[in-house]
Amino acid sequence: MLVGSAVVFFVCFKLAQVDPFGWLPVKDSDAVAVAAGFAGAMTAAVGLAGGWWAGMAPVPPTVPVAAPVTPERSVRQKAEASGTSQISQAGGAAPAGPVDQEATARDNSRIRQTGGDEQATP
Repeated sequence: MLVGSAVVFFVCFKLAQVDPFGWLPVKDSDAVAVAAGFAGAMTAAVGLAGGWWAGMAPVPPTVPVAAPVTPERSVRQKAEASGTSQISQAGGAAPAGPVDQEATARDNSRIRQTGGDEQATP
């Protein structure tokens, strides 16, 4: 970028010093100042045009990334309660797969089973 700007400045400066239309002042120092100003303005214009053109490069399409697939989890629970015992079972987390629960209660016992995302409460 720096070398390109220097080349553009040099070419425009020398082109302005040639003065094919006789527009430069007669005094040599004034002619150099006008040629340098013209070369600076042209270098800025070419730099802006180059920056705009570089920004117009096609952007590669983005491919949507799918969320990772969480496998279903199967749950198998078995409970046996007797006497005055209490058992609470919750079967699995999201995403819930097949839930297989088996319970046997005797006497004055209680069993509470839930499946999926529900929480067991005694």
